[in-house]
Amino acid sequence: MTRLQELLDETAASIGVPGAAVAVVQDGESHVLTTGITSVDAPVSVDESTLFMIGSTTKTVTATAVLSLAEKGVVDLDEPLVKVMPDLRLRDTRARERLTLRHLLTHGGGFEGDVADTDDWGAEAIARSVDGFDELAQHAPPGSAFSYSNSGFRLMGRVIELLTGDPYEIAAQKLVLDPLGMTESFFLPWQAFSRRHTVGHTVDNEGRPRVAHTWGLGRSGAAEGGLASSVTDQLKYLQFHLTGASTGTSPVSPSMRVEMQRHHKVAAPPFDGVGMPWLLVDMFGTTAVTHGGNIAGIQRSMFTMLPEEGFGVTVLANSGAGGALGTAVTSWCFEHLLGRTANPSHEALMLSDAELEPFAGTWDSGSWGMTLAPENGSLTATFFLSNPDRDEERHLPPPMPLALCAPDEIIHPGAPESLFGRFIRDSDGEVTGLLAQGRALRRVKRGGETS
Repeated sequence: MTRLQELLDETAASIGVPGAAVAVVQDGESHVLTTGITSVDAPVSVDESTLFMIGSTTKTVTATAVLSLAEKGVVDLDEPLVKVMPDLRLRDTRARERLTLRHLLTHGGGFEGDVADTDDWGAEAIARSVDGFDELAQHAPPGSAFSYSNSGFRLMGRVIELLTGDPYEIAAQKLVLDPLGMTESFFLPWQAFSRRHTVGHTVDNEGRPRVAHTWGLGRSGAAEGGLASSVTDQLKYLQFHLTGASTGTSPVSPSMRVEMQRHHKVAAPPFDGVGMPWLLVDMFGTTAVTHGGNIAGIQRSMFTMLPEEGFGVTVLANSGAGGALGTAVTSWCFEHLLGRTANPSHEALMLSDAELEPFAGTWDSGSWGMTLAPENGSLTATFFLSNPDRDEERHLPPPMPLALCAPDEIIHPGAPESLFGRFIRDSDGEVTGLLAQGRALRRVKRGGETS
């Protein structure tokens, strides 16, 4: 692991990640590596107990808690959710009557997937947020399509509260964290502040990390991304979901653990499929069971497993640049520990602007969207927020060129090894939908149309 430690040190320093931690499991052996400091303003060395925010990897904890309750007979995954939550409020009354926990577990609720965070730190924060879900647009019937959904997991957090009678954080601790002996994992900032913890960082134009003076997520978002955890605890979590190994008791049965990782439906690129709710991705010629987390662009996590090979790796970083670090560490492990070669790159097709015109127009996910315009043989993507008043703090990427690599598939030329998106056609062959960046986008305007 000496070379991996060198890679971790060098890459983190070069891309603006002040501190990071890595856990690797292979053939029953585990390794933990750390680098750097918790904050550039108040530097303390990162160690094996330092807390990082893991972001959306928390969704797998929420799912584990729900499935634990299902195996105990407390709830049926396929019963309409209104039986548990008669006060459920959704804009679409038909969707309200059909929605189930299984739909939520597989990102198939069909309603708008991103919901505003709040400054509410009271015990009823999730309940108060979910009470406004009748404002969320219903884009598809429940179970009909995958579209990555933070709001679905927020709703699941509220269901856990109703089923257990506890605030989400306490219920998740009782159902998942305590059984696995995860004593260095916390949802509430005042729990983390009394322990060694990282703060998030942005990276300026010169590649220097700067402290972001925010926790990054409110209590209403706890179930979808609010867990702070040490690499030691993430190793315990990795070992359980990889092989079932646990120093305590198992929150779910071996068969349910495997069921969580099984391909349940096709997902939107860059994902190939979704489990409950693990994301399945083709990496280095094999299907990896993955998840990741992004806290407001200031802390990142990456979690990758090959269950059949007994291999797993997780990377925690206290900077928005941590995504690139996670990719570098994971790729190194696949190449040097498993002997895998990288996926071949997709080849961009040489097309005229006229041939690209059927894909032009405005595409909207309900929370963000993009316009696609043919320009010199590529599609220039310009991004926008669907609800700018609500999402004003979210950062948008700059315009970027996209290229077709197959009749209905597009890539970013800077990352040709993975798909950026896939277009969907109706029965008449008309391009009507786009699966991209984990979301289902609807075509709301064709190229050349005016408002």
